Amino acid sequence: MKSTHEIEERALLTDFQSGDRMAFDKIFRLHHASLVFFANRLIVNYDQIDAQEIVLDVFLKLHERKESFESLNSIKAFLYISTKNSCFNAIEKEKVRLKRAEGFTANFEEPDENNILSQIVLSEVYKELYQALELLPEQCRNIMQQLMEGKTPKEVSQELDISVSTINSQKARAIMLLKKRLSGAGMALLLLYF
Repeated sequence: MKSTHEIEERALLTDFQSGDRMAFDKIFRLHHASLVFFANRLIVNYDQIDAQEIVLDVFLKLHERKESFESLNSIKAFLYISTKNSCFNAIEKEKVRLKRAEGFTANFEEPDENNILSQIVLSEVYKELYQALELLPEQCRNIMQQLMEGKTPKEVSQELDISVSTINSQKARAIMLLKKRLSGAGMALLLLYF
């Protein structure tokens, strides 16, 4: 004979799997605070990473996969593993961003006229690149923007639910279209990303 607790857990799981908002809210309230605490412990040295945002993204993934869970324990395991993986991914991206920022700010150590002028030129080239990106077809533009943010083709394919080969073909198409629109400096900047 099942205990009342087991019956309640089974009912909560069944309601959650069927898309019941109250069930999702209950699972969210059960785990949200501890997941944010857990995420904050993992990203303690990275002020730019938001634990709340990571945890909310994990809950979104949970909701998208609600039918695939067999128990509340499997939901809890998914939440913790996904939060850990998302934190590690965010840390890796933050390390890349910090390295880029470090390289960029190293150029500003000498406040001379030539350095400032080169930074203005670089800013204008970025502007040219982003204006050209805006003229791309929507799917092509979305893919290129995500790739330029540092996401891998695999990450983009998972996020957009399309194949990696489609990502790569859209990237090639975008580069071909951008070659027609960009100056030599704009094209050189684009190639730095790829």
